[in-house]
Amino acid sequence: MSGRRVDSGWALVGGGWLLAAALNAYIIVPASFFPVLSRGLSIDATAASWLVSVLFAVGALVGIPAGVVLDRVDERRAATLAAGVLFGACLWSWQAARSGSYWSLLGARAAAGLTFPLIWSACIDLIGRRFDPASRASAIGVFTTSAPAGFAVGQFAGPRVVARYGPSAPFGVFALTVAIAGIAFWFASSNPSGDPSGRSGRPERADGGTAAPHLAEFRRVLTDRNVLSVAAMGFLVYSAYVFFNSWMPTYLTAELGLSLTASGVLVSVFPAIGVLSRSTSGFVSDRLLSRRRRPLVAVAFAGTLPLVGVIALTEVPAVVAGCLLLAGLFLQLGIGILFTYVQELVRSTVTATALSALTTMSALGSFSAPVIAGALIESTRTYVAAFGYAAVVVGLGAVLAYYGPEPNG
Repeated sequence: MSGRRVDSGWALVGGGWLLAAALNAYIIVPASFFPVLSRGLSIDATAASWLVSVLFAVGALVGIPAGVVLDRVDERRAATLAAGVLFGACLWSWQAARSGSYWSLLGARAAAGLTFPLIWSACIDLIGRRFDPASRASAIGVFTTSAPAGFAVGQFAGPRVVARYGPSAPFGVFALTVAIAGIAFWFASSNPSGDPSGRSGRPERADGGTAAPHLAEFRRVLTDRNVLSVAAMGFLVYSAYVFFNSWMPTYLTAELGLSLTASGVLVSVFPAIGVLSRSTSGFVSDRLLSRRRRPLVAVAFAGTLPLVGVIALTEVPAVVAGCLLLAGLFLQLGIGILFTYVQELVRSTVTATALSALTTMSALGSFSAPVIAGALIESTRTYVAAFGYAAVVVGLGAVLAYYGPEPNG
């Protein structure tokens, strides 16, 4: 790989990172001030949780079709167009929150859900094609740190912006960040070959293939046992990840008596540590595990399981903070490698479709976790059942990863 191509690859990682971080900050920010939003919109906890879950629900519905389309179109332009739609959805969210209309806000958030499978899968597939096998996992791992960084910014900044400017303001703030990030991505993702999309007819995949995928190939990918196994791991790991991100602020406020601002700071630690763990997941897998992927995912689930129990049983904020830090570290080691893992299980012409299967199941887990947890909390009036649900999810993930496929050994 030439120096110029390497430089352009890291520019692409940077531009994609900014766009995905802005997207993820917008996704999670309502969870950082659910109590304020619930009072302002006169809604209960379950209805509030839908303001986060609806993005993942829509993403799960469109994820597979989006991946099939991305395997046949200019992914750079598709991601930029999606950024434009996301910008419009942010402005719509801002206006809906200002007017106090829950259903309009829910509709705006649903519209934003159309964009995240396109942005996420397109960026990962573009990065995968720009790097060689020796550095691909590391590059994708660095890109995936955009999600926890965005979540951390949303959790940390949301309560502060609300306290100063009101509950509609965060949506307007993130509209601006999405616009800036979308422009940055467009310029950073240009290809040094002179073809801005990085394509010559068909896209050059990670192994250099250019043939257009056939319908039978898509069908094989979407029924492949190994792909479905990794997609199921994605469902479980994102269920746990979004459970913590969506309900811990409310839990810390309602059960431990912390202020909304203090709980936002504490919970922001959980995604923030992912900047470290996701960025190093590729290095650990490539250098220390001889490019094996499965052991890292198994460790991610197994390391998280006891921490769920400790968080559920303690009322000491310092202990909760430490356990959140470690849980975020372990879970996101697995997340960081999954997107490389699934690409290595399929032919190079259908990597976006494989990614879309993983993204769709991850979105389904992200959608279902806050809703299930909210229903358990509403019906039992405690958080015990919700933490039990999280423990079951993580335990199942550990078993599935232990018996999962290994593409490189």
